[in-house]
Order: sequence, then C-alpha cells, then structure tokens
Amino acid sequence: MTFRCRRGDVVEALKPCDLKIAAGDHLAIVGASGSGKSTLLLLLGGMLAPTSGKVVVDDQDLYAESAARRAAYRQEKVGFVFQSFHLLPYLSALENIQLPLWLKGWSNERQRARAEELLAKVGLADRGNHKPSELSVGQRQRVALARVLANDPEIVLADEPTGNLDPEQAELVSEFLAELPQQGRTLIVVTHDPTLAARAPRRLELRDGKLEDSSLN
Repeated sequence: MTFRCRRGDVVEALKPCDLKIAAGDHLAIVGASGSGKSTLLLLLGGMLAPTSGKVVVDDQDLYAESAARRAAYRQEKVGFVFQSFHLLPYLSALENIQLPLWLKGWSNERQRARAEELLAKVGLADRGNHKPSELSVGQRQRVALARVLANDPEIVLADEPTGNLDPEQAELVSEFLAELPQQGRTLIVVTHDPTLAARAPRRLELRDGKLEDSSLN
C-alpha cells in the first residue's frame, strides 16, 4: 500500500502481507505511530482501496465491488469505533444511537427501544437526554460504542478506543469490547494501550509497514 506525499515522494504505508481473520476473532494491532496501523484498519473497513493485492470478505474481493456495495458492507456488517467519538453535538445520547436505525428506516418506537436497551448496556440508562457536551469523555465513548452496536455489526473495527480516556473509563471500555467476540463478533483493535492489547488472544505488530505476529500464545 503506497502513498505519494505532497513533495512527490512515495511512501509504502503497508507492505504486502497475507492476513487471515476468522469470524469471531479478537485481534489487536500494535505499533509505533506511522507504522501503518490505521491504514490497515481502513483497508479492512472498505474505506481505502489498496494499490495492490486484495481484501477478501466472505469470499468476495471487497474492492472489486462497486462503491455502493462497499457502502452497504460498511453499513450492514461493520461498526467503527474512533478515538474522537464523532457524536453529533446537537443530538442527545439517545438520538445519536437512534441515527443509524433511522437511516435504515426503523420506526421511531423501534429505534427508541433499541437505543434505550443499548444505553442501559453501557451503563448510561439515565443519560439518554444529555447532549454530548453534558457528558464526560468516557461517557461519550460509551455512547459511541452503543451507537456502533445499533446495527448489530458482525465486525467491529476500533481505532485507539481508549486513547482519550482516564484509566477507570479505559478499563470499562476495554471490558465492554472484550465481550464482543464472545457474542460472535469479530473485533479488530488498533491501540497503543498495552492493557487493551493484552486482552486480545491474537496480537500483531506493525513495524514500518511490515506485519509481524507478536502473540504470546
């Protein structure tokens, strides 16, 4: 995977690799800043086409599909967790969670019931009417996690999900994420957090774009 910099230099962000991820896997990707971790996550999420090679999901070459099919893949199968949350500031916590369900055409009653269920799941049942600005950083991340689960994704891609959190909130989020593979979801986490990485049975390290297995088991 290569990029051309503004001054014309070509940077190889991710070297050729053969990575196989089974349904229900729990995988942590670690490495220094600039090593290619986020690039790999974007490739897996259908958001960045490789300059060579393939990304195959359910026996289909993801980037041989149309842009519309890739958008459907992201909407129907993938949940993204970001360090910066991406909550809409003018919506309440409940409404932020309802948003992907509204886009799917669910009735308001069904949206609300699902959002309330997920808020309770992340320990924020009493914060549904609060705007993001009225929530702590850790609470915002938990709302973002609840929104990710609204569409019941098969694959969850998390990019530094504990990066902005204090140790207590980071532990809550780590515990929540660790439950997802037990529910049959595939979890891929990019992180600098050694505690979060240690929860994953499978760990890969990226060094200068090269992928190496660093699992202890």
